[in-house]
Amino acid sequence: MDFEQLRAFYTLAQTKNFTKAAEMLHLVQSTVTMRIKQLEEKVGKPLFIRDKRSVEITQAGLTLLPYAERILKLSHEALNEVASLQPYEDYLSIGSLNAIWTSTLEPILKEYHYRYPQIAISTKTGHSSDVIQYLLDNVIQIGIVYVPPSLPNFDVIPTWDDEIVLVCSPESPIAASTQVNSRELRNLPLLYMNWGPPFNEWIRQTLPRNYVPKLTVDKAELAIDLIKEGLGVSLLTRSTVKADLAAGTLKELIITGNKPPKRSAYIVLPKDKKNKPSVEKWLSLMSELGYST
Repeated sequence: MDFEQLRAFYTLAQTKNFTKAAEMLHLVQSTVTMRIKQLEEKVGKPLFIRDKRSVEITQAGLTLLPYAERILKLSHEALNEVASLQPYEDYLSIGSLNAIWTSTLEPILKEYHYRYPQIAISTKTGHSSDVIQYLLDNVIQIGIVYVPPSLPNFDVIPTWDDEIVLVCSPESPIAASTQVNSRELRNLPLLYMNWGPPFNEWIRQTLPRNYVPKLTVDKAELAIDLIKEGLGVSLLTRSTVKADLAAGTLKELIITGNKPPKRSAYIVLPKDKKNKPSVEKWLSLMSELGYST
């Protein structure tokens, strides 16, 4: 498919207005109209329903939209990678979760940046499923995730285990305790974060079947801020709260009884990229800093 036709289609799908799409693409409106018509002729179906007042995307258009987005995104990534190689000897792109970047990978990234100035680096952040898709699309060479995929032609390497710990504010009345039995979690103001399997299985065994958390968050940093403000307690990975525990701005409550499982992290990389110099250097640095590679 023609990239310019796809770009016109994607932009019109976002704006639902030919005039605005033409402005964003720096084209005259007739050119956008022509490119949409040419694309519709190729797919054999109308992609938009037009009248004098509105433009609505059809079911065929909705089906094409995510593919167009990925094609355009991959094209952009490819051009960026080629452009970045001009002043550098090699290129490395790494993808991971926000919690892993902030708690674990940031110092590794900094050391890599200083140690290998001849290598251009880029990062991608998303959920584990996003990182795996980046790998499949060849947008990144290394992914570090909590949920290991089962993919042919990819190496999946367990790299570290992270404890899940219960933390509260030092000013909280709960802080007077030093430990909490897992059965008592149901009675605490729990700021709930879903850490995926096998944490899900453990929480189902620990809390009542009809238990509904009053507050669920999807970002560890947000949970930490809310804990410090006294809104409740939370089950977070030790690497995420390590600095706050050391500074005394959070307190750990030891869980007795049925303890939560550890959270395992995995390096995922294509087998044919493992010997790429920039990848080898990243894995070697992680090994040097005590991580399994």
